[in-house]
Amino acid sequence: MKMDDIRIIARNAGIKPGKLNKAQLVRSIQLTEGNFDCFATATNGECDQWACIWREDCFATSIKKLAKKTKVATKKKATDKKKSTRKKKETAKKKTKSKK
Repeated sequence: MKMDDIRIIARNAGIKPGKLNKAQLVRSIQLTEGNFDCFATATNGECDQWACIWREDCFATSIKKLAKKTKVATKKKATDKKKSTRKKKETAKKKTKSKK
């Protein structure tokens, strides 16, 4: 669903969209309607809310969110590994210099 459509639903529910992102806005709408504010939390691809109008977007957004987290974690591991290798090399150089 497009953000413009979501904003219209939010206004009709008495919510001022402001600068809320998609997930925040949908969760606000869900709470206002008396539902769980669970949008984009189905990281394992399972949801028991079959009649939810957000279902399709929910899965798509949660998959993107999960992929983004995984990508960031992978980059962090690679960066940490590079730093560790660099420190080991520097330590080895210092030891070699101190022996001379």
